[in-house]
Amino acid sequence: MFGFGKGKIEVFLEKYNFKPGETIKGRLNLKLKKPIQARQLRVSFYGLQTQTSTGISAMGPERNRNNASNYVYKFDMPLDGEKEYLEGEYNFEIAIPADVNKRGAMPGGTLGTALQAAQFLSGTISRTQWYVEAALDIPKGIDVKKKVQVNIV
Repeated sequence: MFGFGKGKIEVFLEKYNFKPGETIKGRLNLKLKKPIQARQLRVSFYGLQTQTSTGISAMGPERNRNNASNYVYKFDMPLDGEKEYLEGEYNFEIAIPADVNKRGAMPGGTLGTALQAAQFLSGTISRTQWYVEAALDIPKGIDVKKKVQVNIV
């Protein structure tokens, strides 16, 4: 029924495109194969900024690629506490901060223009992806998780 693992979490959102200041409304369904003692069930909203740098290798003309990721925003909301879980449906709402697109953004003006030019010349590309993630925190074992990408425009 579930394949490998302890079970699954399904995440359902009313929509997937949001503007800063809006509220993400959704629900999650937890379905486990057998009862599991867990610390908590939580839902998170976060932005993950990835910077990819390319350059010429010292060994010759081939290009090498380096990736670095960091959180520009993260919010965790517990939906239920420590107990034995088997299945359940949970509704949630998460408010998106009005300034969420400014977090991790380049400064404006001359400094911002200079930084953008330096990134372009160095072959660095930066992008932020936004996610809603549900997780059942299992103390002795692998957490049960589901991640859904959303757009903040």
